[in-house]
Amino acid sequence: MKKRVLKAGLLVLASSVLLACGGPSVPQYEGTEVQGVTADKILIGNTAASTGAFATVGTPFNVGLNAALKVYNDNGGFNGKKVELVHYDDEFNAEKGLTYTKKLVEEDQVFALVGHFGTPTVGATLDYISSESGIPMVYAATGISGLYNEDAEGYEKAIMSVQPIYNTEGRVLLARAVAATEGSYGLGGSKIGVISTTDEAGVGILDGIKRQAGEMDVEIKYVTTSADTGTNHSAAVNALKTDGCDVIIVAANQAPFQEIMRYMKDGGVDNVKVITSYVSANATELTTLATEGVITPTREVYTTAWLDITDATYFYAPEATNLVGQYLWTCYKALAVSLGAPTLYDFGVFGFSTEYWAAAEAIASYQLSLDSAEWFGSTAFAYSYNSYALAGYIAGTMFIEGLERVADANQELTWLNYINAMEKSPIDVPMGGGVDYANGQRLGIADLAVNKYDIATAQLVTYSGITTLEDVMANVK
Repeated sequence: MKKRVLKAGLLVLASSVLLACGGPSVPQYEGTEVQGVTADKILIGNTAASTGAFATVGTPFNVGLNAALKVYNDNGGFNGKKVELVHYDDEFNAEKGLTYTKKLVEEDQVFALVGHFGTPTVGATLDYISSESGIPMVYAATGISGLYNEDAEGYEKAIMSVQPIYNTEGRVLLARAVAATEGSYGLGGSKIGVISTTDEAGVGILDGIKRQAGEMDVEIKYVTTSADTGTNHSAAVNALKTDGCDVIIVAANQAPFQEIMRYMKDGGVDNVKVITSYVSANATELTTLATEGVITPTREVYTTAWLDITDATYFYAPEATNLVGQYLWTCYKALAVSLGAPTLYDFGVFGFSTEYWAAAEAIASYQLSLDSAEWFGSTAFAYSYNSYALAGYIAGTMFIEGLERVADANQELTWLNYINAMEKSPIDVPMGGGVDYANGQRLGIADLAVNKYDIATAQLVTYSGITTLEDVMANVK
């Protein structure tokens, strides 16, 4: 690997010289780069917090990732090669994340980084990936703006994020704010207010909003405010009230979003629809706001969503030979008893999609293989519907999609062949929309749904299902 890194360094130097002459600005692949592939194994790696405060995110994420790999390996893997994950605990620390990422690439010589985890590590390693190593990175567990690229080239193509990037989400938020209410494409706003925080999330979402505004004829009032806890947001909120905005986009993470909403209540901002990022789509926290009178029938809250595990028509009743399915069904029945509804799941489980059950069974099966001596003391059931475990499962499934495309084309597994395979056509994301890497697009998922907080049920309910940005824009008046 040291020779490879030296070569990459020389390419960077050569590119700098070429740039001065109008040449390419990033290193280019030769087409033969590959590592981490042996006769019986493909090594991949990630660093994720498995101890400390963020272990409740990192641990289930890796359970879901390993679950997807187990299904793939059990079905033969890549022409008989099994995929193996090498993991290091970076404790959600940028410096450790960079150190371990370099260790994975240069010492362990993994083929790819999969489920590249957390804002600190991803932010600290993007330049290393796109300028020095060129190693494929599939699924970043963050939405930072550095991932957004409309025309990636050379080593920049190595970065293939999946979950929504702030900038992409900003584009969707504005389109949804303005699109027609007919067909539930949008909120029908005619005068849009945007209140954005000055941190990474706010700046990224705002950039996307302004990018999309260039394709629309809409009146927008922009105000900014700090993301720091305890900030007085009254001046920003009052500016939007004075302008008479009928839809307000809150470009912020969950903590400042909640503070801003409380200032809207105190400032008398009413007869308005508020729409914000999926990161604030927490029904418990929104219920607290509703209890405080912050969310009301005349001050509604909508959020984007990138996953949908529901299907009101599907009935899950696994065969007796499906032991993992029987385990999950039994757990649901026990849950029903604890809630005072002992017969609720006697004949099966309603309401979840087939894609969800495939993921749930895979996750539960993997965890049960670790806890086989105590199935009903296992965390397998809890992980089967854990959002972070589902995200890890998606990360693994997306990586596997690239392997299957290379295998179907009967090609050698190299970095460039893998990246080209991922770019060949749009990819359906399990339980989600689609992502398209064609022509250097690195936008993450742009096919988002919109949920509405329902005060009566204290739940987020679907307002509009997963829809492409193009279809939303087709309904902007």
